[in-house]
Amino acid sequence: MEADNIDCALVQESHSYRSTLPGYPSTYRLFYDPNSDIIKAAIIVRSRHLSTFIDYKNSDYNMVTLEVIAGSTAFTLFSYYFEPSKNINSDLHKISHVFSSKNLNRLVWSMDSNSKSELWFSPYSDARGNKLSEFISANNLFIINEDCGPTFRATQGTSYIDITVVGSDLLEDNSSWCLSENESLSDHVMIEFEFCLSTVLRDTSSAPFVIFNTKKANWCRFRKFCLSRMTHIFDTLNSCTNSSCLNTVIEELSFVIYQECLYSMPIKKTSKHNVPWWSIGIGCARKRLNASRRRFQRC
Repeated sequence: MEADNIDCALVQESHSYRSTLPGYPSTYRLFYDPNSDIIKAAIIVRSRHLSTFIDYKNSDYNMVTLEVIAGSTAFTLFSYYFEPSKNINSDLHKISHVFSSKNLNRLVWSMDSNSKSELWFSPYSDARGNKLSEFISANNLFIINEDCGPTFRATQGTSYIDITVVGSDLLEDNSSWCLSENESLSDHVMIEFEFCLSTVLRDTSSAPFVIFNTKKANWCRFRKFCLSRMTHIFDTLNSCTNSSCLNTVIEELSFVIYQECLYSMPIKKTSKHNVPWWSIGIGCARKRLNASRRRFQRC
């Protein structure tokens, strides 16, 4: 991930040992269900410019739901593994429950579907693939796979079963999708895709403040959203034993408040100087000048 400048990875059937994912640098953030003996899905975040909050309520051994903020852009990452021997209807029912509380317009869903469909360039479609493609279409989601070859390559054959799906708001931001030339140490080929978000990733210390119009807020929606997530945060807070854990709780709490503000109240429009030479430094100098003028006038 470091060599290819990858911000985050959505993985399925990753190597695990005793309910952990070994082999990753300590600076990476690993998201999976720690209560599961078997880990079939995970999300790995390398970039420190991404604010993250795992939705434990909608995560288990074969799925991970991660809320992400890049600058002022919020979206959902969803990693899912479909077991080939399991009835796909039960999987789709579980996913429907997750999607019912999410903004699907800003969803990135990566999956090992163990399903075949011509929509993701398989030579033929099977019953599982037909049901999955109908589910994707019914939720107004879009498959961004390109015809780059099979995503699964083993001695017994090849197939097209790994799919990347996005919501409508992110469709135009997707700039590339391809099969990686790097070795994955798996029968599955690594998939690389890129989004050019309208808000460029940047250090949050230099990010502009967002001012919400609290007079027009939907407070019922705000409270309902926050209450559903506070139990987990308070449980984590009560079990904190070090500063690193406390920082994680603060980050999660800040994310919850910020995300619900985005969904429950409008953002105040701030006036901008349209001249190219205006800068933050000039703005500060202007404020100091006005303050000095007011003090002089009071003398």
